[in-house]
Amino acid sequence: MRWIENALFPLSSGAQPQDYPEPESEDKASLAGKVAWLLFCGVSLQLAFLQPSIILLHGERTNLFSGLLCALSLGATVWAARKGELVKSPGEAAIYLLLTGLLLLSGFTSAAPLTNTFRGLVLLASGLGGFWGARVLLATPARQRSFLQLSLLMLSGILLVGLVSYEVSSTVTLAMDPKYHSLATKIMLLWFAPLTLLWGRIPQKILGALLIGLSYLLFSLTELRSAMLLPLIMGLLAVFWGRLRLRYFFMILLAASVILFFFIRQLPPEKIDKTYEPAYYRVEYYPLSWHIAKQHPWLGIGLLTPREDFLKDYEIKYPYVTREQFSNSLRDIKVADNMFLTFMVGVGFPFLLLYCFSLIKLLGGLRGSAAKDTPTPLIPRLAIILPVSATFFSFFIYDILLHPQVCWFFYVLLGLIPRQD
Repeated sequence: MRWIENALFPLSSGAQPQDYPEPESEDKASLAGKVAWLLFCGVSLQLAFLQPSIILLHGERTNLFSGLLCALSLGATVWAARKGELVKSPGEAAIYLLLTGLLLLSGFTSAAPLTNTFRGLVLLASGLGGFWGARVLLATPARQRSFLQLSLLMLSGILLVGLVSYEVSSTVTLAMDPKYHSLATKIMLLWFAPLTLLWGRIPQKILGALLIGLSYLLFSLTELRSAMLLPLIMGLLAVFWGRLRLRYFFMILLAASVILFFFIRQLPPEKIDKTYEPAYYRVEYYPLSWHIAKQHPWLGIGLLTPREDFLKDYEIKYPYVTREQFSNSLRDIKVADNMFLTFMVGVGFPFLLLYCFSLIKLLGGLRGSAAKDTPTPLIPRLAIILPVSATFFSFFIYDILLHPQVCWFFYVLLGLIPRQD
């Protein structure tokens, strides 16, 4: 049974457990550290399955229950952190304060202050909770190994529940995340665990490949085109960084092409029509976002403020949609189905620019070292950058960070980036 243990506690680059001696303080963790660790794992489980799910305020669209759990985990992490673990420079502290201040000030001054402030607080709690939690609580090989095991179990559970749900109800979201986009992105973020297995021994490689293959099967049952294409982009990135041989990528591409052929054939005809709502909505929202942002450049209008009023002096650009159709879509969807446009309209240009600068700074340090075969103490850097890159591409087709179950895991991976980067 040793291979099962190795599969659940994967070690990169063929390293053995004795290669990573446990620090003495690991066995003597403080009460604060133990509480923070339990909360971090518990919140990860709740966000993976969104169970239990409790409505704290009827009529409020924001997932306040998950946001509250993230806030509790964040508070415990701050309580357990030692000096210098959360913030390593005055410049970094200034960025945190500016982003937080702009987000909250935008909510307070918007036309719907309560709703927008709730959404901003949940965004902060899930983002900072995941990021600082990873920095503080996943700083040792033992903790990383435990979280890898938990992530493998969460991913396996999600796939099992999704496939059983499809057999029972012909939908993979019966008992989990009700949104296809957030479910698919969450699965791809959890891929950092099976991707880490691919750096291990043969049994680990088989388990990792099996979980990724089952994930792709689940994607094919969602009618979500982006979920079928983003894994192939991840494969191209792996080829670019020299971690996947070109002939293996073509073998994967050939198998995926067969699945894609049947996937496209069973798509409803309206999903490939120019008048399909997500198509015209996403395209039209680019000029509309610029139109709104020019009128509210500094703090935006709030993340969830209705946009219909801004159509009064706006001329529709997309030729295959009427003003009435687009207005009805705005009433139902509100945000842009694009993370960058949502930040620009909802929070303003200063927040968008500072956020993009921060994200590029983090990803730039990781990208520069991804081609080198230099792992973190346990997790290969490419196993982090591939899921993060897939999520980054999804920023252009969905407001993915407004869902705490995605925001949390995205920032957990960013928090795993070595501090020297």
